[in-house]
Amino acid sequence: MELILSGYGSKPTSTIARYTFLNNNSIGVDWQDSIENASYVCQGDGYLFTVTEVEDYACVYLYQRNKKGYELCDKRKLEGGSLCHIAYSSIHKVLFGACYGTGTVFSIRVRAGKFEELLFHEIQQGKEPSTLTRAHCVMLNRQENVLVVANIALDQIYCYQILEGGLKLTQVIDVPKGVGPRHALYSQDEKYLYIITEYSNEILVYANDNTKLLLQRISTLPDDYTDTSYCSTLCFSKNGVYLYAANRGADTIALFSVNAEGKLNKMSDYDCGGQHPRHMIVSNDGGYLVVCNQNSDNVVFFSLDTEQGVIKAKVLTTEFAAPSGILEIGV
Repeated sequence: MELILSGYGSKPTSTIARYTFLNNNSIGVDWQDSIENASYVCQGDGYLFTVTEVEDYACVYLYQRNKKGYELCDKRKLEGGSLCHIAYSSIHKVLFGACYGTGTVFSIRVRAGKFEELLFHEIQQGKEPSTLTRAHCVMLNRQENVLVVANIALDQIYCYQILEGGLKLTQVIDVPKGVGPRHALYSQDEKYLYIITEYSNEILVYANDNTKLLLQRISTLPDDYTDTSYCSTLCFSKNGVYLYAANRGADTIALFSVNAEGKLNKMSDYDCGGQHPRHMIVSNDGGYLVVCNQNSDNVVFFSLDTEQGVIKAKVLTTEFAAPSGILEIGV
């Protein structure tokens, strides 16, 4: 398994690096670089993209793979603040981004290893222009013709049609007030939309063909937990019938089963192996859950039962400064 890890930090700290995880549960780093607050990473068309997350501006970076690792080919500074999430469309050759600090959503053309024209740049305002706005995730559907953006502060999910890389707003989903929608995922068949909330620590389930109807809202926290916590992210098992959700504060990973109607059943809670679990992935072979624990400076590898979804054991912990972003290369 080849992984890219990224995190918060600045020079001389390594904030983005490529690791190889071997079958004997050992790990080694073979490339690294230092980008200020490289809080998220994505990939596509042989490119590796990351960001600088700071309050005053947004900055995106484009790397290409070479024999030594990756070469930084371009970067672009944009208006916006606290850029925290990006997604790349190979169909449109466009990078999309969401800014937590300013509520800005953008798309920018990528061609021949360079950033080109800015195709879309807009602040999500909601119904009241003076209201605090915090765009947090950009998610593509499988056909890459729809972009879904969760806005934590506005309690809204924005759905855009992608038109030659630009965006046209087609739908706004109003979620329950005060829940703070942070990230979103489609089910594998895209019949259902799952939204994890930062403020209420829940997962909201909607049918994709009728998003006015909230099918389910279910807590991600252990039953006996009463302290402060904030959900961060969620991911599916490779067979699509189990869902994992991360809790920052409770410092747990919640496991849910998914039934034929898209609804969730809470199965178990697991210790995340550190503090403040940020992003996580299930490995391409389905055998591992890899969790970035930001406040304990570690990345934890858990082995999974690929049929039952349960976490079997913690097999490896590796140090990394304030880890946040993670991806498996080539997935």
